[in-house]
Amino acid sequence: MFENIIGQQGTVDTLRAELARGSFPRSTLFFGPSYGGKLSAALEAARVLTCRLGTGEWSCECSSCRSQKELSHPYTVMLGSRYWDVEIAACADSLLRNRKPPSQYLFLRSVRKLTRRFDTVAWDAEESRVKAAQEKVAGIEEMLLQLSPGQELPAQKKLSGLLEDIIAASAQLASLGRGESISIGQIRRLSSWAHVTAGDSKKVAILENVDRMQDSARNALLKLLEEPPAAVHLIALSTRRAAIIPTILSRLRPYQFEQRTPALESDVLVRIFREEAGHFEGLRAFFLAWKEINPEKLGQLSRRFMDAVMSAADQDSDVLAELADLLPSDRRSARERNQKEAVVSFLEELTLRLQDPLRGGTVALETLEEWISAIRESLMRIETYNMSPVTALEALYLRMREAALGMEALS
Repeated sequence: MFENIIGQQGTVDTLRAELARGSFPRSTLFFGPSYGGKLSAALEAARVLTCRLGTGEWSCECSSCRSQKELSHPYTVMLGSRYWDVEIAACADSLLRNRKPPSQYLFLRSVRKLTRRFDTVAWDAEESRVKAAQEKVAGIEEMLLQLSPGQELPAQKKLSGLLEDIIAASAQLASLGRGESISIGQIRRLSSWAHVTAGDSKKVAILENVDRMQDSARNALLKLLEEPPAAVHLIALSTRRAAIIPTILSRLRPYQFEQRTPALESDVLVRIFREEAGHFEGLRAFFLAWKEINPEKLGQLSRRFMDAVMSAADQDSDVLAELADLLPSDRRSARERNQKEAVVSFLEELTLRLQDPLRGGTVALETLEEWISAIRESLMRIETYNMSPVTALEALYLRMREAALGMEALS
């Protein structure tokens, strides 16, 4: 079990022991930093829970384990947002460079992490947008048949073209989704699905970024958690545990995923994505590169932003303009998406800077806490309530300046 998870040894040991003795809870929370392996661990838990032989061994060849490895199991569903575009592109690049079964599985799973979000379990099948999505999913699945593990891959040139077609179709599919958060309608349909028995199989629902749900969806999830059906396991994932309301938190058993060490992150890049050791500083730098965001540029902008916050003069305009144009695009929809990616990445960089005393400088604890709280609220406005990223950033700047100037006045 969990041989595919690199690092997170303490959490993995706990999960392995609970699953082996049948004491894994029905409602759980996997929380920790981005790129920490939370979804991979949740999917592995789903595989073990539904294993037909009951052993959960990674080498198991039962029909359930095979379908779980390919993310096609009918009784495992996934909801919520994810960085599909960069993950699919990165896995496609790995497959092009390493034409072997592990890379085939990696790419196949990266695509189905997206396509499975459009299962009818979570959507109204009569809605026109969902019909269009299901047609797109069918086309993607037809292309994926040529890449199934166990069969010979197409010639390199044909493979490259096929991967480009899948990436393009996946981007179109992702654009058909409704926002970044899990909706109340999805939770209600999930609840109906959970209450229908699945014979002798367990059901597993994985909810990614539960901290981004709006109030109506949170209340619907709370009702489901209060009366969880038998043989159904709900696994919630989040990078921000503090943003989840206490009433939901109290009904989830938490499992913490730590920030991997640089050595472990390098191991992930080498073993999973087949990158050369030392080519990237870590997983965040790797995925930022696939987003076409320059980490050094982000660092420079975060320093200048903090200089503007701490300055007596108003000098933020240049920083905000540069950040808004960090990922320019000729197409309006792509530009808006890129602006959002840039601003969210910037806010993550700003949080990391403030949490690192060597980078953030000497700041009163009260001010630091106020700043980090303000950044979290800005992320929620952008990711949950779809506020304009630039507007949210301008509001954040004013709030952080106010907190800084207020502390100066008190001192």
